Amino acid sequence: MLAALAFVLALAPSIARAQFTYRPAGELVSGSGRGRVDSRVYAPGIRFPVRDAPAYLNSQVWGVGGNEGPSGSQCDARNFSYPWRDNYCESRSWDMPLCPAGQGHQGQDIRGSSCMNNVHPVVAVVDGTITNIGSYSVYLTAADGTRFDYLHMGSVRVSVGQRVTRGTVVGNVSNAFGGTPTTVHLHFNIRQNVSGVGSVYVPTYMSLVRSYEALIGPSTPRFRAEYVSQSFPLARDPFQLAPGEERAGHIELRNTGTETWRPGQTFLGTTEPRDRASPLAGPDWVAPNRAATVDRDVAPGATGRFAFTVRAPASAGDYPQFFNLVQESVAWFSDSGGPVDGQLQVRVTVVPPADADGDGSTRDVDCDDANAGVHPGAEETCGDAIDQDCDGSDLACAPDPDGGSLPIADGGSIPTGDAGTTIPGDRDAGTSPPTASPRISGGCGCVVGGRAPSHAGALVIAALASMMLVRRRRR
Repeated sequence: MLAALAFVLALAPSIARAQFTYRPAGELVSGSGRGRVDSRVYAPGIRFPVRDAPAYLNSQVWGVGGNEGPSGSQCDARNFSYPWRDNYCESRSWDMPLCPAGQGHQGQDIRGSSCMNNVHPVVAVVDGTITNIGSYSVYLTAADGTRFDYLHMGSVRVSVGQRVTRGTVVGNVSNAFGGTPTTVHLHFNIRQNVSGVGSVYVPTYMSLVRSYEALIGPSTPRFRAEYVSQSFPLARDPFQLAPGEERAGHIELRNTGTETWRPGQTFLGTTEPRDRASPLAGPDWVAPNRAATVDRDVAPGATGRFAFTVRAPASAGDYPQFFNLVQESVAWFSDSGGPVDGQLQVRVTVVPPADADGDGSTRDVDCDDANAGVHPGAEETCGDAIDQDCDGSDLACAPDPDGGSLPIADGGSIPTGDAGTTIPGDRDAGTSPPTASPRISGGCGCVVGGRAPSHAGALVIAALASMMLVRRRRR
C-alpha cells in the first residue's frame, strides 16, 4: 500500500506537467466581471503556496457548485482540471484600484488536487515573518515589505512573530470561513506598494503560473515558436519607403510547442503594446492588429510562414512594428513559451520621394528619374520609343508627303477638308459630295468619294493635311 502511494505521489508532478495549461491573464469566467490584462510577474521567484501538485486555479463562486456557477458538487471533476483561469478582478465589493471596475476579488482561489478538507499542506512562498493570524487567515511579510495573505486556512502551524523559511508548512487548505464554511480552497493575495497608487493588492495570477511551472518542472508548452527567418530587412537595418509605398514579405517561425498551428487560428499579431492598430497595416492584413495567419497547417517541429505587406504612412519618420504569435482567443505565445513580445520586428523609415535627376519631378511620378529629359510635362518626340512625358506611351508618327514623318493627331488619322469640298482635277467636280467625310489614312491606298484621287488632287490633299496638323506637345 505504501509503495503504491509513493508511486502515485511520484507520478502526480509528471501528470501535472504533461497536462498543465492556463488561460491568458485577465480572462475571467464569462459574466463574472472585467479582468485586468496584465502579464507582469509581481512576485518573481516565489514558491507555489500549495505544497504538492497538481493544483487548480479557478473561481469558487462561478465554478461548479458555487453561488453563481453551474449546479453540482464542489467536488465535480470540472473544478479539478486545466486550464487555469484568472479571477483576481472577479466581481466583489472590495476596493481594487488596479481592476477596471475599481472593485474586485483581491487575489486568486486555488484548489488542491482534491476536495478533501484540511488535507493539502500550504507552505511559505518566501523567507519572512508571520505578521498576523486570524480565525482563518495567516499573513507572511517578506523583507522587502511584500505581504502574502493565506485565507481559509486549517490546522495553522505558525505563530505571530515567527520567522519562517521558504517551503515551511504553515497550515492546510480548508473550508474555514469563520462560522460559515466555504468550498475547500486557498485564497491567496499579494500586497505591494505600487508607484502612484500606494499599498494595494496586485495581480497574483502570473506569479502563481510561474511558480507552479517551477514546481512541476520543465514542460513543453502547447504554444511556442522559434524564429527562423524573414524576407524583410532586420530591424537594425530599417528599410526606406516613400509615403504610400508598399513592400511585401514574410516571417518564418518553427513550431516548438505541442499544438498544430492552423490557418484562421494562429496569427501574427501586433505587440508593444499588444493588439495596437499598426500604422504599417497593408491591404492584405487580416485586421489592423493581425498582419497574417499561418499559411498552412504546421505540425510540431515544422516551419510556418506568415506573409503580409507593409504600407508606409503618409508622414515621414521611423516606424518600428513588433509582432508575436497569438492563438486566437486562447493565448499569446509569449505567455505560453515564447518568443518574447519584443523579438519579432519590422522597421520602416518613411522618407519624402527623391528627385535623382533634378528635373523637378520626384520618383513617385517620374517614370525615369535618371533622365532629366523625361518627366511629366516634358515635350514628347514621336517615334523615338521614349515616353518623355510619362503618360504611358510614346507619341506615334504618320508618314510625311516628303518622305519624313508627322505626329499623328488624336484619333490616329489625318483629316481631309470638310465634307462636300471638291478637289481640282476630280472628274466628278461639282457633283454632290458623299454623305460621309472621306479621310486619308496612313498616306497610301487613299480614296476620295470612293475613287483614287488624281496626282494633282493627292498633292492638294497632302498640302491641306500638312497645314492643318500642328505638332502636338503632350503634357
